[in-house]
Amino acid sequence: MQQAQHLVNMEGGGRISLYRLKPKKVIGRPILLAHGTISNGESMKDLAEHLKEQGFDCWLLEWGGHGQSEAASSRNNFESPAFSDTPTAIEYVLKQTGHPQVNWVSHSGGGHLPLMYLARSPENQMKFASIVSIGAQATDGALGISAQLRACVLWGITHLYGQTPKAIVSVGTEGEPTLLLAQWARWNLLRKWKGLDGFNYMSALGRILTPSLIVAGSNDDIAPAFGCRKFFEALGGKSNAWLLCGKTHGFSKDYSHGQLIRGRAAQSEIYPKVSAWLIEQSLVNQEPAIGSRS
Repeated sequence: MQQAQHLVNMEGGGRISLYRLKPKKVIGRPILLAHGTISNGESMKDLAEHLKEQGFDCWLLEWGGHGQSEAASSRNNFESPAFSDTPTAIEYVLKQTGHPQVNWVSHSGGGHLPLMYLARSPENQMKFASIVSIGAQATDGALGISAQLRACVLWGITHLYGQTPKAIVSVGTEGEPTLLLAQWARWNLLRKWKGLDGFNYMSALGRILTPSLIVAGSNDDIAPAFGCRKFFEALGGKSNAWLLCGKTHGFSKDYSHGQLIRGRAAQSEIYPKVSAWLIEQSLVNQEPAIGSRS
């Protein structure tokens, strides 16, 4: 396995960090893997290793001040990585590999990035072969008194400190260094996925025709399955797939948020379904095995 780090500066300041895991024989188009909030590329490494073993050229993206990346500003919100980090990563991977498209595979907040990017600029869909979103939603994470209180506390502390300290979040490996989670909390409290300028992302998802696999956990209280399902139902493509990971759907457990990408159960039950879907998309696109640039 070849693994190398690439640090790429962004035009508006800051930089992204990319780690490449490349097999000897590459199939299909490259895969960009994006972690969620309050975490870094390490959270996606096991899934990347699995996809690399299937023959995919994998690029682990660290965005928005996570891991070895640097946010352009501490005032960044969710729209900053969607419109700066995301296109920078895509253009860099396409240039390095010589491919015309990437597959995007993400967990949690990393799933918002391509959808927001393409909702505003659907003409850039030509750069995407497919999208896999695991445990991502935008409007249903604050239902019920306790969840609403959690979102209010998150919003307040993030605004007070200008960041989200690791001490107040129960999942993840690091804090959120910007105002990003305050915007996420607002979306869920108001149950409206809108930009600061009022742009309605949910309504614009119908413009996205890229084949997409939406994965949800039946016991996920951060990204409830019905919230993830809204993404699936709003997307405009005809080749989309829905995967609910729970006992009633043949899985060994009802998956929580982190369990969707970590642990032996995910490795044996979810990873193979994700790679099988990606391979199927490669066959549909008639993408032969190729050698890409090192």
